[in-house]
Amino acid sequence: MTRRNQDQEPRGLEREAPTSILVADDSSDAIVQMTAWLHEIWPSTEVMSATTPGDAVRVAQERKIENLVLDLDFGAQRDSGAAVARKILEDRLMGEHITTRILFRTVHAGDPGYLHQVQKLITADDRRAPSVWGFLDKGSVPKRLVQNTVEQVFVYQVSFTDMFAQRLKNSPSRQLSDLEFTVFIYLCLGVTNDGVGWLLGTSRQSVERILGGLYRKMGIPSRRGAPQAVPTLLESRTRLCGEAVIRGLVNPHLLREEDAELRRRVKRYPPAAERLFVSPDWLDVEA
Repeated sequence: MTRRNQDQEPRGLEREAPTSILVADDSSDAIVQMTAWLHEIWPSTEVMSATTPGDAVRVAQERKIENLVLDLDFGAQRDSGAAVARKILEDRLMGEHITTRILFRTVHAGDPGYLHQVQKLITADDRRAPSVWGFLDKGSVPKRLVQNTVEQVFVYQVSFTDMFAQRLKNSPSRQLSDLEFTVFIYLCLGVTNDGVGWLLGTSRQSVERILGGLYRKMGIPSRRGAPQAVPTLLESRTRLCGEAVIRGLVNPHLLREEDAELRRRVKRYPPAAERLFVSPDWLDVEA
């Protein structure tokens, strides 16, 4: 058998190459690299690019692209790749059905904030979840693994979740339950105990118990041992938010997108006026 025959499948067994792929990344070098790797395995595939979240959404919708490679970090002041994916999928709910396969890439593969965003997207209980998806570490994964993964996701239509599962398992956020992490995010957004109780449909006392658990797990100092009427140096809720940043449990993308989602929820299902006051200055802010 010749070298060519050893390295390639017989033509009758070859899988059809994707017609087009969109690579969205704020790094032009990363786009060039990924495009070259894709063309090594599929020379005839059209690879389009976008360097901003808005362009990624526009190109994906105008060209009806099914295969997307999305960077998770487009910069702190822009939407993340998870938000881009969500917008594309929500837009497609309103029009013709388009199968959507997404490969997320980031140099922040272990960032708890990004892991939370991806997990929330892929576990959506409706068509807002991608049909097939994958997750790769942009900084340390060799070319061959990237090529194998894009083939698995875009051609064989089998999700590649091993790396995501491993990163999630090792994430410092896993010391918190899903409920605790949700409350944790609300606190970082400045939501009061009464507000958290309304959002969760539970009592203020239950929220305070959850907070007590968070303080213990995060090692937040309490007033225990402080003399009566003497103020403490550290305030527990504020310190908890500081620990969130110090430990990398949240990032600007996560907080901005959770804040926008909270705003949409309050607009759609506002609390009774006699129960909670909602500042119009916050409610009317454009995302």
